[in-house]
Amino acid sequence: MSEFLSRTSVAPRLRACVALVGASLIFVSAAQAHGSHSHGHGAVRLMMEGAILSATFDVPLESFLGYDYPPQGAAQEEVWRAFTRRLQNPSSWLQPTAEASCQAVRHEVHPDPATLDAKADIPNIVYRAEFRCDRPEALNAVSFTAFFDHPGLKQLRVQLVSPKGRKTVTVRPRFPALTF
Repeated sequence: MSEFLSRTSVAPRLRACVALVGASLIFVSAAQAHGSHSHGHGAVRLMMEGAILSATFDVPLESFLGYDYPPQGAAQEEVWRAFTRRLQNPSSWLQPTAEASCQAVRHEVHPDPATLDAKADIPNIVYRAEFRCDRPEALNAVSFTAFFDHPGLKQLRVQLVSPKGRKTVTVRPRFPALTF
């Protein structure tokens, strides 16, 4: 059999195929070491339970900053400072319709930007915000305000769970609102 393989064009093709599979495995390993994400894309889980609207964003930091490594230089330091200030205001991420009279009551971010190792790559940011709505029955849409300050953010895949049911949609900067 080996004589047949060496006399035909199958052996070079087989070697090329094995090399391609090996290179693919190296690429996948490198991608997994960097984290499972696509720059510019993020995911949001949006839940309405009673009077509480909660949103959990899972987005690569590069989508917000334009880089996903520790800040280098004055310009990147300023981008980082502006981003950390926006983390303190849930309305910088999500804005419920005014008619529902929703107020931010809690927010958190993981990992905490203040505790990140300055020499390590920065992973995805998971940001969670909760709003208490005085008129939850009037909540019929939310606007993803995160697009306004982050041009690197191209789309969010949103999974909505509400008393009206479930739906999954993709929102983009051009149409940043989701209607229930």
